[in-house]
Amino acid sequence: MEEKTLELMKKFEQDHEVYVSATDKLTYWIIYARIPKSRAQGVHNLHAGRRYVSGPNEEGNVLILPDPDNSESYIAESWGAMRTIDDFVKKALPHILSDKEAADNGTGEGCGTSCG
Repeated sequence: MEEKTLELMKKFEQDHEVYVSATDKLTYWIIYARIPKSRAQGVHNLHAGRRYVSGPNEEGNVLILPDPDNSESYIAESWGAMRTIDDFVKKALPHILSDKEAADNGTGEGCGTSCG
């Protein structure tokens, strides 16, 4: 992963209190985001995990696991061409922010129509 991508992830974490890690393997990529749950739950913010999975041969297809520790449901999306983990991270961060905003508004707990 490029240094500028690592810096982008670190800045994203600082700006949004969303902790992000990325795994780069030969055939797959995983981004794990710990998104704060609604602030109405108290002083200490609880974080919900969300996993994004794709790879260099997936033609832009991404599996999103909204609650990877407690549920087998997933959402399938197409994010367009991604050749490297850096491309994947750059496309994932806006999605993660959107998921965080949905959680802040209390609308991010469902899984929509494409859950499996």
